[in-house]
Amino acid sequence: MTAISPMVLLLLLVALLAGALMVGVATGRFGAGIGLPARPRRGRRARRRQNLR
Repeated sequence: MTAISPMVLLLLLVALLAGALMVGVATGRFGAGIGLPARPRRGRRARRRQNLR
């Protein structure tokens, strides 16, 4: 095993932990989470019958 392999494994581990932390914060497991603005509801559009000729 070369000296680079442990460093690569360490960086992969750090990236995995950072990703898990970001997902935890985004979903609200850690902290208050990310508040998304309310999306305006669009009214349902009437379906038009298509002329299939």
